[in-house]
Amino acid sequence: MRIADGNTSDISLSDDEEGDQQPTQTDNQPDVAAGPSSPVDENDNNDGESTKKTRVSWTAKDFVRPDTTFQCEYDDPVAVAEPIEYFLKYISEEVFEEMARCTNIYVMQTTGTILATTPDEIKRLLGVLIIMGTLKFPRMRMYRQPATQIPTICEAMSVNRFFKLRSALHVTESTTPHSPADKFWKVRPLLNAVKERVLQLPPSEHNSIDEQIIPFTGRAAAKQFIRNKPNPEEVKVFLRCSADGMAHDFELYQGKGTGVSEEHKSLGLGGSIVMRLIKDLPLYRNFKCYFDNYFTSVGLLQELKSIGIWAVGTIRANRLQGCVLKTDKELRREGRGSYDQKVTKDGDVILVRWQDNGVVNVASSYVGVDDLSTARRWSEATKQHIDIPCPALMKDYNTFVGGVDKMDFLLSLYPLRQRTMKWPVRVIGYFVSFAIVNSWLEYVKHAEMNRMQRKNTLDLLAFQNEVAMALIMSSKNVAKKRGRPSLQEPSEPPPRKVHNAEPRPVNAVRYDGLNHWPAHSSQPFAQRCKFEGCKSRTRIRCQKCNVFLCLSATKNCFYAFHNK
Repeated sequence: MRIADGNTSDISLSDDEEGDQQPTQTDNQPDVAAGPSSPVDENDNNDGESTKKTRVSWTAKDFVRPDTTFQCEYDDPVAVAEPIEYFLKYISEEVFEEMARCTNIYVMQTTGTILATTPDEIKRLLGVLIIMGTLKFPRMRMYRQPATQIPTICEAMSVNRFFKLRSALHVTESTTPHSPADKFWKVRPLLNAVKERVLQLPPSEHNSIDEQIIPFTGRAAAKQFIRNKPNPEEVKVFLRCSADGMAHDFELYQGKGTGVSEEHKSLGLGGSIVMRLIKDLPLYRNFKCYFDNYFTSVGLLQELKSIGIWAVGTIRANRLQGCVLKTDKELRREGRGSYDQKVTKDGDVILVRWQDNGVVNVASSYVGVDDLSTARRWSEATKQHIDIPCPALMKDYNTFVGGVDKMDFLLSLYPLRQRTMKWPVRVIGYFVSFAIVNSWLEYVKHAEMNRMQRKNTLDLLAFQNEVAMALIMSSKNVAKKRGRPSLQEPSEPPPRKVHNAEPRPVNAVRYDGLNHWPAHSSQPFAQRCKFEGCKSRTRIRCQKCNVFLCLSATKNCFYAFHNK
């Protein structure tokens, strides 16, 4: 977590459950005002940490920076794909099939009725939820009320069907055998699918490790309660992200008394989490990790160095393992920018205490004070900005530690967080948002690799809307139903007449080859053909794409429009 001020928590960028505060993104400027120790969460007091302290000898010599040249090579640039293609790598067709099957079984077991949902209908449900996340109406029924109606949502699914599906949504059967220690077994197939994808991503040289929260006020086996937090009730997620915010690994916290690996018991809960989150990184390739004082210990940095991974992190005063540094009072007397340092006798770890607005302790295994850079600060005494000395390890820390914060910021922009008392529904919504954000970061990275112009690159909002529309329409059968209305799915209200020009379908729908049927329009006048370069008029309309296209013996824009 980037250090900002003494009152900033590790999760301060997260939204409230129902709040509508606007998120703000942090910058990359080093800024320190936190003391040597930070408040400890009641439920997360690094439980499991060994009381036995390994003795470490410290000396006042200079830190010798090792060779940490990054040694990973990556493949050639990857072609830019459609948004839905990125998303389906995280939540695949097999996951949708399993969700439909388990949801049908759950309804049959609990109510004795037949739900008869399908993978395509589950896609439409998620597509509707994604669109709701971008619009953020205060009440879910407002999307269907006459004054605020959204036609895309109304036409995708009836209101009764929507609430029934959302309430019954399941990812696994209730009778599935599971470990009693796995408190998230109800959503484990989805977690495994998303995790499998993030582990396939090319690893980044710089990795930040921090926590995120899933705000939730209902009953959940692994929920945390932390006083004086914006969201006191939460499900906690630990992530490893690259500096651009892309997640490369994660795990959900199972609750107090869990999470401490037997082989890393001496490192405590925070150290055990770090060791699990980096276990899939190639060893001895000079990866760098950054984390806050919840995780950092001298033993953790030494353990990481032994497998060729370097680290920098703020560290609590009670974990200095006998290192004697100048007191806070002495550093304040010397002024902002002053510091004191000590190095282990073996020269593998350096501890620095630096005075900014407050005093902060930082530990590092690969970078020390080196050539001092400067940090720009506001001086209350002189009422102007001043430059103060900044150690190199603080500059590296503040530059690369914010990856998880960036992911948290992006997740808070358009979240799938409607009210629910069922924790699996909330966790599913979080990981759908997670998949969209990570997909978009992949897309942006590929766009940059292919030197796509910025104006042609989709932002997160546009990307999320394209994913939603592809989920709603990619398998939507537009043929009119015959016979009596189904008892399971109430008839949907007739679509409202729209007099404006219809927008073009997203490419994932346009080229999917499913249910594109021509139909004669009953309008009194022919309409302009929507195929690029054609200026003719026609009365033939694609029922699925809802665009007019020429279809005659001499011209077939209908075929050309739907094929690349």
